[in-house]
Amino acid sequence: MQSLSIKFLIILFFFSISIYSNQVRIDSLKTNQKIVVDSIRIVGNEKTKDFIILRELTFSIGDSVNNKILHFNRERIFSLGLFNRVEVGVDSLSHSKVIISVEETWYIYPIPFWSIEKNSVKNLTVGLDLLWNNFRGRNETLQFLFGLGYDPFFSIQYVNPALSYDDKIGISIGLGYYKVRNKNEEVKKLVATDFNFRMMRISIGLFKRINQFNLIGGSIGFYYTQNEFEKAKFVMASKSLIDRSPFISGYYFYDTRDLKQFPQEGKYLFINFIHKGFNLYNVSYNILKTDFRFYQKLFYDFILKERIFNRETFGEKIPIYDYSYLGYEEKIRGYNNVYFEGKNSLLTSIELSYPILNEWNFSLDLPLIPKSLTTARIGIYASAFFDVGSSFDKFSSLKISKLSSGYGFGISILVLPFETFRIEYSFNKFGKGEFVIANRYSF
Repeated sequence: MQSLSIKFLIILFFFSISIYSNQVRIDSLKTNQKIVVDSIRIVGNEKTKDFIILRELTFSIGDSVNNKILHFNRERIFSLGLFNRVEVGVDSLSHSKVIISVEETWYIYPIPFWSIEKNSVKNLTVGLDLLWNNFRGRNETLQFLFGLGYDPFFSIQYVNPALSYDDKIGISIGLGYYKVRNKNEEVKKLVATDFNFRMMRISIGLFKRINQFNLIGGSIGFYYTQNEFEKAKFVMASKSLIDRSPFISGYYFYDTRDLKQFPQEGKYLFINFIHKGFNLYNVSYNILKTDFRFYQKLFYDFILKERIFNRETFGEKIPIYDYSYLGYEEKIRGYNNVYFEGKNSLLTSIELSYPILNEWNFSLDLPLIPKSLTTARIGIYASAFFDVGSSFDKFSSLKISKLSSGYGFGISILVLPFETFRIEYSFNKFGKGEFVIANRYSF
């Protein structure tokens, strides 16, 4: 009887060891402590393939890491938008083993959006952004957007960043239809009425990931743009009611940001060149877009953000629907209902942010609702900002006196990986103030 009890205790002991060994306990490294990584283990990814996570890492087996490096890699993995929680640390039993623990999010969800032009409910567009993320575990995205109201539209896009994993090649395919109001006030006054453009677009592109920070790509496609107003056909590139525009584009990304949904450190550069027409249908012009952003942590947890955005068009005949407008997608805060029109545009911004709540892992258990839908990373940031910009036809005509500036303060609420909300109060250079509510971060 005693020997049976001893055997039972021995079996229980080894059984408890086996249970303990299967449980993952993650520790942080001590300040200034470095380790040499001898293995990397990923846990919690029931759907996401390991290579989607591993290729975000800036270290590999045999490299030295510290807490700062591990934290940066944690933010880059979270930036994929595939997880509610991410932890990166070392195994408590073997500090040379790096453990990446993830909690996958819900991958199908709708995101409502809205836009109002000229501060009038009559000019309201409301819609839905329906996303199906990561449906094969390879970070693929199938996105369907539609809007109703002032500027109705729909589009569908498929993106696969790992079409060929070994070659680091991805693919994107897009199709869209848009009904867009004329945005040029001078033309509207000239023809004494408002009118619409009907646009259709189809495109396919390939891109290559050089490394974690560099990506190049290009696409080809076709735009079909129809002017609904006979007397305004002079605003078209072909000087007829229809512009048929085959196009080719090339672009380059450089991105060292930590958390892409709300960066605190790093740099971002996007350069995109598009040629439309090839003079096949009396259409031939070019668009060059450059977007540079800089993020830096300062003393007492303050975050400095800077941005320079430039869009230029050049060629024989630029249609007004492709002018570089400010006040729509890109805005000078303080001029929410003012629109700047020209062939080129320039926008610069500087922002100082401070975390009221840096990070809170929120989770709620509700009946019949998956926990992945009620789990989120919450953050609250206060900010002060200053914007300067303008649209113009030639750089020689751009003068400091023609620049418009705005400033103000606001609150950004992060509910990641789902959405970011922003509430701001801004002033223009004449001191007139206005509230802005948006469902994305400023930059």
